[in-house]
Amino acid sequence: MARHAVMTRQVCTLVPYEPRQKPNLLVSAEFVWHEEGILELSYGLRSRGEAGLNDIQMPATAVSPQRCDELWSNTCFEAFLAHPGQENYWELNVAPSGNWNLYSLENYRNGLKPELGVLLPTISIHGGPKDFRCDVLLNLQPWLPSISCPEFSLAAVIKHADASYSYWAIRHTGQGPDFHDRRSFIQP
Repeated sequence: MARHAVMTRQVCTLVPYEPRQKPNLLVSAEFVWHEEGILELSYGLRSRGEAGLNDIQMPATAVSPQRCDELWSNTCFEAFLAHPGQENYWELNVAPSGNWNLYSLENYRNGLKPELGVLLPTISIHGGPKDFRCDVLLNLQPWLPSISCPEFSLAAVIKHADASYSYWAIRHTGQGPDFHDRRSFIQP
């Protein structure tokens, strides 16, 4: 079986906006962009505490995952993609339930609307009491046609059992958790 050529691969630990907030939780993300315009994402949660992942509110797995709005109001994994030098960008949200959405934005937090040209992503969920993994395979064609890797940022919103939130990203660059801040995007 022929494998796709990988053009960019980034594996990283996501850090919470408030580092001391959840010391027993590790959050990781992997970004793999293929030259054919295929994007692979993988998000992982691991608990080092005795309670395992019981501190996290995880939506039940959807029988038939679908496109949904406001996934960020619960535990959600996010990816942001942009062409270098352009103001517009895209936001992908994937919930542990398997529900998802992809939005386009005209510029910083402005003009949010569902990206209609997207094909249904493949989402697989795996988990146990102390570990959880969400893998996403997304075809970027035709809505992000390019032969070069986009700028990107990976993030997670974690809703805890006490209804508090923690915000995780590759890096935080502003006065608050702001995943839309282009200064936090990686430029391959």
